[in-house]
Amino acid sequence: MLHDAPQIETRSDADLEAVPRPRPWGQDRRLEFIEFRLLWDGKINRGEVAEYFNISVQQASLDFAKYLDLAKQNMEYDRHEKVYRATAQFKPLFLAPDTQTYLNEIQGLAAGTISRSVSFVGTRPPCDVVTLPVRRVRTELLLPILWAIRDGSEVDATYQSMRSPEPTRQWIAPHSLAFDGSRWHTRAWCHGTSRFRDFVLTRLQKIHGRRISHVNPQDDADWQTFVVIDIEPNPNLTPSQRQSVVDDFGMQDGRLSKTIRRSLVSYFVRHLRIESPQESQPIVWANRAKFKELMDANDRSQAQILEGERHV
Repeated sequence: MLHDAPQIETRSDADLEAVPRPRPWGQDRRLEFIEFRLLWDGKINRGEVAEYFNISVQQASLDFAKYLDLAKQNMEYDRHEKVYRATAQFKPLFLAPDTQTYLNEIQGLAAGTISRSVSFVGTRPPCDVVTLPVRRVRTELLLPILWAIRDGSEVDATYQSMRSPEPTRQWIAPHSLAFDGSRWHTRAWCHGTSRFRDFVLTRLQKIHGRRISHVNPQDDADWQTFVVIDIEPNPNLTPSQRQSVVDDFGMQDGRLSKTIRRSLVSYFVRHLRIESPQESQPIVWANRAKFKELMDANDRSQAQILEGERHV
């Protein structure tokens, strides 16, 4: 027997920020915090630990003593500034330094997608980010999709396609979620068109009910099939520019290979802007013949399988 998902309304950012979140209280977590601030800020004092974890300064002092016991060479006390500073011999004991993770946190803090209450970042450099309009997925519409994927059921959905002037109502059997870099969609069998398609979650308008599905996700060949995309620096660039591209993308032997589901190839290609090579673009498809073959097949697949939304 299928049970309907609860009707829970989406909460605003202000509502979510107001929800109290307990901080982790273990000493190991506090030692990680000390090391994080030493690594990225170069200094830390007891008050920062006490304030972040809502503990006493005395307890924070014990945490610093413990860290010194484990990694004495990592920090030294500056009596003038009353802070602990990272030494030239600093070697992380608890953390694996990851610049991308740090920059992602900086980005999230600047964009407002990460709360300061859950970030270890202390002193932030002045920064700003280009944020795209947020496509908010309504909770009361996402839950039935998640339950349908979990239970192997299908939903009666009203959906607004950009190729239809008015919303349409149809039964779909979702089996997976996908993020194309800017929006979420569910991969689902559409009974109305008798094919697997991508349905953008923010364009769902109403879920009317659920029923048992007899659709096998393994039959979605474009979802189940993986292809390898090889990209390389544009040969029209100078040797110095090509080397910069190699370093920028972390290429090995001048090439980067990405394994992607066939149903997501068009999104990947669009984001990298490698549909049609231009002299000024930094990367190109490494094998143009293979690229053309795959894109021709993908175009045919898009015409028959994908939802075909205009990418806005």
